[in-house]
Amino acid sequence: MEIVLKSLKDTEKLAKKITKDLAKNSGSVLALYGNLGSGKTTFTQFLAKALGVKEKILSPTFVIMKTFSLSKPVGSFKFLTHIDTYRLNSAKDLTSLGLKDLLKDKENILVIEWPEKIEKLLPKNTVRIYFSVLNEKERKVVIK
Repeated sequence: MEIVLKSLKDTEKLAKKITKDLAKNSGSVLALYGNLGSGKTTFTQFLAKALGVKEKILSPTFVIMKTFSLSKPVGSFKFLTHIDTYRLNSAKDLTSLGLKDLLKDKENILVIEWPEKIEKLLPKNTVRIYFSVLNEKERKVVIK
């Protein structure tokens, strides 16, 4: 599926649609690909809002991982874990932080920015979302 997002409102609509898809249990890992400024964190902020996360979502580049409780559980999901692997040297770094347990946790939705570094650890049913900048206001999103 390919979409052009022309505004923040379009990004919010996409996040809400993905939330509905998650409720159907189509996958609990979202891998977000794209260059700096392509919309990965903005999308994650809208996704968290749609899931009822009350805290402000910032890119976890320096803390690597942050978990939030969902105030409106979606399906069997009760938590959103936002991971940013930008600063990691290898998948081993995230494994030591408990990634394998998180991947098995049926109550957790994982959103992973810069998943290229841990690609071999991602489950087969990972939803891959590719963001690219078309211009200052528009982003192209490809979902696989």
